[in-house]
Amino acid sequence: MQLNQALKDYLESTVSSTNVGARPFFQALRSGAISKQQFLKTQIEFSHMVAFFNRPMAMVVANIPDAQKRMAIVANLWEEHGQGVPEKVHGKTILTLIERLGGNVDTIKDDSYTTNIKIFNSSLSSIAASENYQFSTAVFGGIERIFVEVSTEICDAIVKNNWLPLDRVTHYVLHKEIDIQHAEDFLKVANNDWGTPEHQKSIKDGIKFGIELFLNVYSGFYNDIQSIPRQLQHQCH
Repeated sequence: MQLNQALKDYLESTVSSTNVGARPFFQALRSGAISKQQFLKTQIEFSHMVAFFNRPMAMVVANIPDAQKRMAIVANLWEEHGQGVPEKVHGKTILTLIERLGGNVDTIKDDSYTTNIKIFNSSLSSIAASENYQFSTAVFGGIERIFVEVSTEICDAIVKNNWLPLDRVTHYVLHKEIDIQHAEDFLKVANNDWGTPEHQKSIKDGIKFGIELFLNVYSGFYNDIQSIPRQLQHQCH
């Protein structure tokens, strides 16, 4: 099944107008204003999002009434679980990147969420549990699609800043390739609803909400970095 072209066009135009690279975090990352240690701290925080993401995703799947519509997202959920290969579970690939950047994953605790991460995880859980499937699948579709742009920015910055060669960058290299399809898989659930004005509004709102909810995490990262002098952060490591 192909994604409704008008829906796809709306998704792509919304992503384009968002202009991820112009957001302060990504400008600072690209310019070298964010140090490797500061970036590493954001990735440790981000690992809690990655590990949690498939749980509200499973809730969304459960709330889609039509089994046929669920099928593409079930495949996506299986992908999140590494297709049964423990080393390829998405929570593992971000930990591999953290280790390659010089971090110690053994110090990461399951309950050491920052407020920034709690906002994202809690919001996503609430949406998955209580919103209609047109809105909730669109939220996930927006997140998956904008993560392609985020992954590209981060992957390029890691290489540009000489923190790792491209062939050593895990997680982001994968997601900048696969998440366009993942986004479309979520939105295909609402394919037949796009023609109904009420549902179309829910889908549009969900896409925009998902994009901004996700990018708000990076605003939080940037604000946290700005609140602590770089020299002090360096001394803490």
